[in-house]
Amino acid sequence: MKRTLTVLLSALLSAASLHGGDAEILATLKSKGAAFTETRGVVTAVSFSDCAQLTAADYGLMGQLGAVKQLGFGRGFDDAGLRAIGSAGGIENFSTNGMDVSDEGIRVLGTWKALRSVAFFHPGKRLKGTGLAALTQVERLTVAGSLEFADEGMAAVAALSQLKGFRTWHSGVTTEGVRKLAGLKNLTGVYVGQRLSYTAPVTLSDEVLPVLAGLPLLEEVTLSEARLTLGALGELKRLTHLKRLTLDGIALSEGDVAALKQQLGKTDVRWTAPSEAGKKRIDALFK
Repeated sequence: MKRTLTVLLSALLSAASLHGGDAEILATLKSKGAAFTETRGVVTAVSFSDCAQLTAADYGLMGQLGAVKQLGFGRGFDDAGLRAIGSAGGIENFSTNGMDVSDEGIRVLGTWKALRSVAFFHPGKRLKGTGLAALTQVERLTVAGSLEFADEGMAAVAALSQLKGFRTWHSGVTTEGVRKLAGLKNLTGVYVGQRLSYTAPVTLSDEVLPVLAGLPLLEEVTLSEARLTLGALGELKRLTHLKRLTLDGIALSEGDVAALKQQLGKTDVRWTAPSEAGKKRIDALFK
């Protein structure tokens, strides 16, 4: 097994050598726990599930990578690490899971000119979302798993008129926050999921369906963990480009699902009923 891993790493680094100094940098990052993704024999993605071993110098090397288009970080990633990376002009996709970066720190990403997709899963409490307003070049954004990300953060998202895709769930967002999406007329995809709570207010309810129905370019809509009515969902028939509607863990009768499919015509409607745990939470939220 050890020999196999050695051979694989050698092959990856050999391919990377076609792109300037990437091979040497990747060797250093590999020793610090990096995982690589290869595309056509070239390392195009680097990720760390744990950033404990990384120094400012290590982060600085990542900003120099030529062929790498995607960076991912887990726990231990913070403002200092983000600043140390620098401008990272070639990175197109950036994701984190469990980071501790502040709103001020996030503004650094606004200098990454090639950046088009950003996803923050379970960000730390210092991220409220206000810094997201700096991401004026990003086309797809996800913020999930943070009660600190709430309506104030959604106001910053609402300023990103260039967004084509936005996803949020298990956040602190209320229906008022979702209403702020009304001005994002370039959205082609949206995912709105429920807050992870047993008490009001809710994130997703009938009230937000007219808002989504007013986003004219939507092709894909995903809604999760809520009690919605056929009448409200019927608003989505105004979306003439809607190709797929996913209702994940939505409290709705099978009869209403069948009627909705008929109303939405050619739209691919996919529905799953709530699990027992999901049903208890929905019942508590919508009592």
